[in-house]
Amino acid sequence: MNFKIGFCNFYTHFSPEQLCSRLREYKFDGIELWPNPLRDYGVKRWAKALENEGLACLQLCPYFNFMEGPLKISESRKQLEDFMRVAEGLACKRIRVFTGPPWGEGVVGADQATPEQWDAAIGSLREFCDCADQEDMELCLECHGGSLMENSSSTLRLISSIGRPNLTVNLQLPLLNEDWKVSLEKLGAHTSHLHIHNWTRGMGEGELTYFCEGAFDWKPVFQRLLVDFRRTVCFSIEHADHGQKHDPLETIKRDGPFLRRLLLSITT
Repeated sequence: MNFKIGFCNFYTHFSPEQLCSRLREYKFDGIELWPNPLRDYGVKRWAKALENEGLACLQLCPYFNFMEGPLKISESRKQLEDFMRVAEGLACKRIRVFTGPPWGEGVVGADQATPEQWDAAIGSLREFCDCADQEDMELCLECHGGSLMENSSSTLRLISSIGRPNLTVNLQLPLLNEDWKVSLEKLGAHTSHLHIHNWTRGMGEGELTYFCEGAFDWKPVFQRLLVDFRRTVCFSIEHADHGQKHDPLETIKRDGPFLRRLLLSITT
């Protein structure tokens, strides 16, 4: 199969054992880990819990910052080194990339970035890709508002300028002021990972809800990536509490089997 089903974990109130057992039970292939759960439970405990349940660490999610000068870039370089060591301990081959803070103070979108900030991001990411390549690892640009990846054109600018095959796309739809079909056509050939959501009124419209109950039909997206573009993709459920409305464990129960059935209907 050319897909994996993942779960984005930035929650710290579930133990690795509890969460991994739940994910295995409901047809997930693995997990994404953010800094806080790693800090609270440690790499060895996560590695053991994943191994015991036959799951993979599908992506690690640090926060790089190339927008605020040499000191932040130096801190990001240290963060890359740290996360590459974590990745080795978890047998993970993918690290998520932001170009700066995705919200709050210091946010810099593609249209606001100065030529110097673009150059800093491109030069730093080229260096980071070369470091990651030595360990056969991939860096994955998360398309997100308030970053240099907030639309498809700016994302492609980074990819073409950096010119490294281990730089791919985490296509988090919808992109800023862009129809999802446009984003998919422009970035599908570079996409290896999706953070997926669903909403009560359609793509990006209404409130977050269970993937299986949302109004947007994701099948054409999956079909285009897996069949037409022939990509191998991880589809990862994000924001499983839907703005603190639902228990993430219930989301796992509802959305894991549904998502697997949907993906199998396309690929078999």
